[in-house]
Amino acid sequence: MTVNGNQAVYKAGDQVALKFFVASGFYLILVALVGVLMGIKIMNPDFLYNLRFDLLRPLHLQLMIFGWLSMVLMGAFYYIIPREVNKELFSPLMGNLHFILMHVGILGVGAHLILGYSSGREYLEPILLLDIAVVLVWVIFTANMFITTFKGDIQEGNLLRKPALNFMMLSVLYLGVNYLIGMVPLSGIRDGLAIWTFAHNAVNGWFMLGLMGVMYHIIPRLTGTLGAEPYHKKLTYIHFWSVVIFIPPSVLHHLLYDQAPINLFWKIAGEWTSVGMLLPTAIWVYIVASSFKNSKLVTGVVGQFFMAAMIFYALNCVQGSVQSIRAINSFVHGTQWIVGHAHLALVGWISFGIFGIVYYLVPRITGRNIYSDSLANTNLWLGVIGFVGMFIPLTIAGLIQGAAFSEGLSFFAAQQSIQSYMVMRAVAGVVYTLSAVVFAYNIYKSLSNEQVFVEPTTAARA
Repeated sequence: MTVNGNQAVYKAGDQVALKFFVASGFYLILVALVGVLMGIKIMNPDFLYNLRFDLLRPLHLQLMIFGWLSMVLMGAFYYIIPREVNKELFSPLMGNLHFILMHVGILGVGAHLILGYSSGREYLEPILLLDIAVVLVWVIFTANMFITTFKGDIQEGNLLRKPALNFMMLSVLYLGVNYLIGMVPLSGIRDGLAIWTFAHNAVNGWFMLGLMGVMYHIIPRLTGTLGAEPYHKKLTYIHFWSVVIFIPPSVLHHLLYDQAPINLFWKIAGEWTSVGMLLPTAIWVYIVASSFKNSKLVTGVVGQFFMAAMIFYALNCVQGSVQSIRAINSFVHGTQWIVGHAHLALVGWISFGIFGIVYYLVPRITGRNIYSDSLANTNLWLGVIGFVGMFIPLTIAGLIQGAAFSEGLSFFAAQQSIQSYMVMRAVAGVVYTLSAVVFAYNIYKSLSNEQVFVEPTTAARA
């Protein structure tokens, strides 16, 4: 059944989306708490001795990937893709099964990591049985999204003018194909390349492209600029095809260090395709900034989260391109600078965009206002303070470590010189955890808020 403007037809899919959003707050708190515990253990390894750092790190990462970020993105897809193709969700039953299996998978991964089981491959620690479960969940999700799209009321020419749909569907493919590549153990440098293909493209392929697709859908509606062509068509084409071209080879920038036994040609390819990522970065920043500049509506806290996300995105991409230059990479490789960069991507750019998505979509699903705008702003500023309070010490510590290593000092000597920055990092992590608690509480209370949601109509400018 084609929708033709009947919003009630979307209800079943919207309820699936809402479940993902509500669950995400719980996992965000877990991610933050494990992160704080790790920060404490860096300073005092004997604290809660049995919960070793080598057990907590993969748990922290897997909860971030599947519990927090993927939960929200998948929920957003259940809401947005049916609207992009003017068709109700193909199977709400598959959507609910997907939701249940996500929890089963996360519980299984978490339990086996805490018990000390691992495949021994960084970022891909889940054992084969759990890998198969992850792929099964992806197949259910992907089938639901693609069948909904193919059954939709959309012509080929119109499809080309839908950057939201193009980015979202590409990200779904990246999620699964990327995981399939990563889960197959290889030998030597080939295994390193497979591992980094997964790790890098989980961020650039799944999270980044997926978030961009969701924002392509939301921003014209948030700003009141939705029309026949809310975006410059040629720019969206260049944006899409430039990420398609640059993302795959840029994975090689993870193998730039001198000891990596790969041909210099491939190192140069990884180096300069990473620098080439500045092209889609500039285009995306321009598109979003122009949309907000021309806004006809007050964008509120959602707009503030999106703008914070874009600031962190621009900084993340510039930093990533710069540190992919071999001379710079050799200086910062293996330091806290890299940890800071990873947090800039996932905790800064992606997470702040995710916050904005939830605050935008939950009222439109429930028909109820967000419980407290004040709490939403508290969530924003505690998040900014907490994140910046982590990122700056990590960056400074990384530069100190790089200088120490270049002088021939040992890892332990370099580590002693950055202890004060690790204290700052842990304290900032506590602040970010408070932000996570505020977020989860605000969303939970919003479900029973008695204030009816009304689409904003207040002009942003006179």
